[in-house]
Amino acid sequence: MPFKTTNTMTTKNFLMTALTGLSLFVPASAVTVDIDSLGAALNGWRKNRTASYSIDNHSYLTHKPTVTPNAGGGIFVSTRVEHKPRFGKKLTSYIELNYSADGALQSAQIRVMSGDMRLNSGLISRPALKAPSAVGEAPELDLEPWHSPTTKMVDDLFTSLDAEFAKLSKRDQEGKKDVFSRVFGTGYQSADLAAALRHNTNLLLGCSR
Repeated sequence: MPFKTTNTMTTKNFLMTALTGLSLFVPASAVTVDIDSLGAALNGWRKNRTASYSIDNHSYLTHKPTVTPNAGGGIFVSTRVEHKPRFGKKLTSYIELNYSADGALQSAQIRVMSGDMRLNSGLISRPALKAPSAVGEAPELDLEPWHSPTTKMVDDLFTSLDAEFAKLSKRDQEGKKDVFSRVFGTGYQSADLAAALRHNTNLLLGCSR
């Protein structure tokens, strides 16, 4: 019996030492995502880790975000949003947000896919700092007419995505196999998808602390 107790304690000490050692290699990050609040805003998480809801009479499914620590601090957040059409192909989108350790949004990207169709907003980065006007002065963000760097990034993100939708619409207008209708389905437009993705993006940003 004494031998078993010593062995158990030795094993516990080893595990604690190993976990402490591992924690030294994982950068600390003050920023987190309130997953529960996000789910509550999307009609609640179900057992399969998704939330089902409707926007403008269209049905969507949002998956619980995957949150990954960045090597240099901060976190990378990715979530999948699916449009569930009554007929036709399912439309899957990915919202990807990258935060610094202090919670500042550093970059954002949206990818949309359906079958062999792929759309990508491209990576939208945080606005650059203005050069200081005088020696010794700190650089400032050029926010006009924006209220914050994050607001500008979100606007740029969806402006870029709208441009990709416009390219798809142009192909459709040129009669190339009715691309737009084939991707989005009858009665569903790019504005509907953009509204749903912006809704999810705003909620993700609001639930990040």
